[in-house]
Amino acid sequence: MKRVFKLKEPLNRFYVVICALLMTFTLSSCFDFVEQIDLKPNGSGHIAATLNLSKSKTKVSSLMKMKSIKGIQIPTQAEMEKEIKAAVQLLKQTKGISNVQYQTDFTNFIVNISCDFSQIESLNAFSDILANRFKTKISNSNRYYYNAQTNVFERKFVASSNWKTKFNQLGSDNTTQFSDAFYTQIVRFEKAIVAQDNSKAKVAGNKKGVLLKLPFMDLVYGKSTLANKITLTK
Repeated sequence: MKRVFKLKEPLNRFYVVICALLMTFTLSSCFDFVEQIDLKPNGSGHIAATLNLSKSKTKVSSLMKMKSIKGIQIPTQAEMEKEIKAAVQLLKQTKGISNVQYQTDFTNFIVNISCDFSQIESLNAFSDILANRFKTKISNSNRYYYNAQTNVFERKFVASSNWKTKFNQLGSDNTTQFSDAFYTQIVRFEKAIVAQDNSKAKVAGNKKGVLLKLPFMDLVYGKSTLANKITLTK
């Protein structure tokens, strides 16, 4: 894990860029963050994270023509591309992570980063790297666990009170405009699901996937959680 901690500062620059964009979209704050995980029985798998701002692309395009707004510097497309490429290169150096891919669409403002992970700790490393020192992160604790013997996959999640405080500083006129922003997690398995604990999650018809789509505001204010415990057939 030493290599993981060495990567924190460069990746912080990438998330400052993304965060700067999100925090300037308070006038039309519609976005979707989608996380898809495919987990194999041995604990390895694939993860894809997508930030989709297409619902606000007209406003985003206008904002990107400005240098700053409300004291927040607006990154240029070139700056975003540079930081995304730097993040991808750093992820490629992380132990247990392979096949790192990325796609950017600056017409619709969609960014996707994906990779394979060799074990559940590598999945945590992926999350840790991207979230470390992300000063507006939603969670104080975000951790995945998987026991191949009991066939239990679990996500621990504790909402950050600090994020709620910072979010409220935007003012009610701005925060209410995040009502059309969502965080979606999809987890797929090779084995069938016996049970899952999150009351707002839905199990797929084939019993091999779980969908959890939550309003961004609910996560910020602790009305909903990404935490879940999923038990698979033995």
